[in-house]
Amino acid sequence: MRCEVCGEEIRGQPHRKVIEGGRLTVCGRCAGFGSGEWSPYRPTQMRRGGPPPPRRPRSEVEATEGLELIEDSGATIKKARQKMRLNIEDFSRMIKEKESVVKKLEKEDLNPDRKLIRKLENALNIILLEASTPTAVPVARRASSGRTMGDIWKLSQTEEKDDEG
Repeated sequence: MRCEVCGEEIRGQPHRKVIEGGRLTVCGRCAGFGSGEWSPYRPTQMRRGGPPPPRRPRSEVEATEGLELIEDSGATIKKARQKMRLNIEDFSRMIKEKESVVKKLEKEDLNPDRKLIRKLENALNIILLEASTPTAVPVARRASSGRTMGDIWKLSQTEEKDDEG
């Protein structure tokens, strides 16, 4: 190993010193130029095994059991704001949000989180969350009539055997 200051071969233990802001490995003679010591980077062991961290839901509203944002929430927010005779600028200042956030909420381009929903409900005296009703998803049934690709293949195999024999 060579000294990074003088270039001589390092005999004995190398010294790791901070010289003019740089971390250098130097010999015993050049170690006097340095001010502090440093230790080489040793990566820590990665944690292996165990369950992965739980996934976070897309939004807090979806995570709240039994509640969902009402339909036409943007129109409801806009009507309530206009009823209070507030323009977007004043209303955004009142709830301490950016104007662009309020505009996106009114256009329904932004799904608000639980904290913002609470802010809007308190400021406008409206209700934006309602109890969700579970929707029944119809189960697709397999068509029992008609031929499948497997049926056609079997028929073609039997026809080939009949032609050969």
